[in-house]
Formats: sequence, C-alpha cells, structure tokens
Amino acid sequence: MGSVFNGKDGLMAKKISEEVRQEVAKAHDAGHSKKSIAERFGISVSSVTRIVREGGSSNAESAKAPPPKSQSPEVLKKIAEVERRIEALERKILYYGARKKGVGTRA
Repeated sequence: MGSVFNGKDGLMAKKISEEVRQEVAKAHDAGHSKKSIAERFGISVSSVTRIVREGGSSNAESAKAPPPKSQSPEVLKKIAEVERRIEALERKILYYGARKKGVGTRA
C-alpha cells in the first residue's frame, strides 16, 4: 500500500484501499452517519464525504450507477396521482396564504 504526501504538516497520509472505499459506501447507503463511518474505518469525515461523492470507488467504471429500471404502469399511475395531489395542495397553500394577507378578497 502506497502513501500520499499531506502538504499541510508534512505527514504522510495513508491511501484508502478499494475495499475500505466500498465498505464506506455500503455503510453510508445503510444510513450510518459520516462521523460514525469515519470513526469505524479510522479515516476523516472529509474522506468519507469524498468517497460517497465519488460513488464509493476510485475506479471510474465501477462508480457508474446502473441504468434505471423502467417503471411498471401501476407505479407510474401512483406517481401521477401523487403529483396531482401535490399540485392541489400547492394551490390551497397559495390560496390561503393570499387570503390571510387580504389579497384577492373583497373587503
């Protein structure tokens, strides 16, 4: 395992292995905090952040996400219904917000 020069204080920083990078990504995907992951693997929180941002791998090819699966008609129907409900709620929020301010009411 090679080392990388850390220019801040002249110390040598250890290179994070591919195996550790994968485990860090898995722990983050499982919902663990970045701080707890950093403590568990003996790395900095900023290293955890960088690994997660890079997709858990230094290998660009393995960092690519698989193509999204096509969604079933039932799922698409549910999504459309939820979007309609959201739009209706947004209209109500705007209406009651304007009403509270006295805009558009006959006073």
